[in-house]
Amino acid sequence: MLMKTKTSIDHSLQHIKNDNKYEKNLNSIEPQLSEKILLIIASSYAINKHIDFYNWLQSSVAEVLPHDMLLACWGNFDNNSKKSNFNYDVASNLANINTQTLFDYPEKTDAFMRQLHLTWSENHCRWLTVNNLDIADGNDEIKSKLPEIFNEFKSLLVYGLSDLRASNNCLYVFFSTDSTFKVQDSLMGLLMPHIDNVLRKIQHIEPADISEIERVSAIKSYKLSVRELEIIDWVKQGKTDGEIAIILSISQNTVKSHLKHVFEKLNVTRRAQAVAKLSYS
Repeated sequence: MLMKTKTSIDHSLQHIKNDNKYEKNLNSIEPQLSEKILLIIASSYAINKHIDFYNWLQSSVAEVLPHDMLLACWGNFDNNSKKSNFNYDVASNLANINTQTLFDYPEKTDAFMRQLHLTWSENHCRWLTVNNLDIADGNDEIKSKLPEIFNEFKSLLVYGLSDLRASNNCLYVFFSTDSTFKVQDSLMGLLMPHIDNVLRKIQHIEPADISEIERVSAIKSYKLSVRELEIIDWVKQGKTDGEIAIILSISQNTVKSHLKHVFEKLNVTRRAQAVAKLSYS
């Protein structure tokens, strides 16, 4: 269980400083996103396994919040001991980065997360974005502490939550290979409570157990598109082609076309075979 508690948390965090270093967007949610967000929220309650969480992030969530990796880090950020005292969970679509990777480089990753936490705290616990990570800036502590394993990323978004009863914090860091991370305040306020809720109810990956990492890597190897992952996720939930078409606002023929491509990539002929190949007991 994430942070070992089921307590109410302050989800009222909004965006950050109005200066040249970080960006903010105070516009209300765009009408065309409303239906997608409702579907994301509805589908979140069916997630019980880490692989389903990964598929959900890389399909439905990625459509409204484009990113290449979500890193969750929780623990006692006030402890400056060199020994790692953080827990990590990673959902990444980059083959060379996973949860085990962070356990292999604990000191650099811990130092980076402490810097992100410090920046978030100094910003009155409001979420923030950092763009152009690939451009050196001697005055930017975040860029200077970025571990080499994250060099492929060019922007990030930090969203923090405080659990007063458990006396610890959790940072959710979204990484992107795009130079600029643009997102609306209202979107983050709607999505993050549900992303946090899903992480709290699924088992996070321990350093000694890499079976989950291997399963996620296997899913990546099939090279399914975001839309294909989204459709197969609805198939796993028992939806028909017609129902999926209505949910995704596309034609039934488009659904069938996507499923055909999924079958070809997985080398299967039926829906049940595809679901079985992308699931685990």
